[in-house]
Amino acid sequence: MSCSRELIEAYLDDELDPAAAAEMREHLLNCPDCADTCARIREQKTEIRSLAPVFKPPPGFEDSVRNALRREAGRKQAQQKQGVPWRWLAIAASLLLVFSLAWNIGQRSSRSETLAQNLYASHVRSLIGSHLLDVTSSDQHTVKPWFNGKLDFSPQVKDLAAEGFPLLGGRVDYLTDHTVAVLVYGRRQHIINLFTWPETSGGSEVESSQNGYNLLHWKDSGMAYWAVSDLNSAELRQFKDLYRR
Repeated sequence: MSCSRELIEAYLDDELDPAAAAEMREHLLNCPDCADTCARIREQKTEIRSLAPVFKPPPGFEDSVRNALRREAGRKQAQQKQGVPWRWLAIAASLLLVFSLAWNIGQRSSRSETLAQNLYASHVRSLIGSHLLDVTSSDQHTVKPWFNGKLDFSPQVKDLAAEGFPLLGGRVDYLTDHTVAVLVYGRRQHIINLFTWPETSGGSEVESSQNGYNLLHWKDSGMAYWAVSDLNSAELRQFKDLYRR
């Protein structure tokens, strides 16, 4: 079996058949690189699960759905007796459209929530591990060229030391199936991880908080930015405004 991050993730998610799973276990025993990757992915999944909120349907939700289905079935029978089947087809088409729109909205919301949880987890992991900085420098002309050849885009690096947010360096991280640039800034004893990557789709600004950490999201000139820190929300907004100038 060849080295493959996708197969490792499928193995951890129990998506491989028994034969492939056994082959992967043997491969991990003989490949230190894949074993290390497997351990890091397992740790990341554990951290995300610990941070992710658990959503439960409200009481009576299942009964409400069943009652709605019964009512629709009753309407269908009544309309068939009246000999007007086209009215049921119109209702079915309307319901299909509503469910389709709700599904698409739910999928977008789910992806956004998953990304936010990954950002929170990556920020925490950078603070408790040894992967906060790949390049350590307060010079933007040192940090920016360091990303050359490591990414297919060039992040915008700004020196905000005069405003009280010194540049500490940067690193490359991996989120939602693509590599991203992370610019690391300081504010007294606090760390700000600024994740950035190209993104041309629209979207509103986001501000949220969880477990003592704050997150801000905005877009500028075809780039997405996500700032995460335990810094208070007012100073994190100040950082965002300074960076966007």
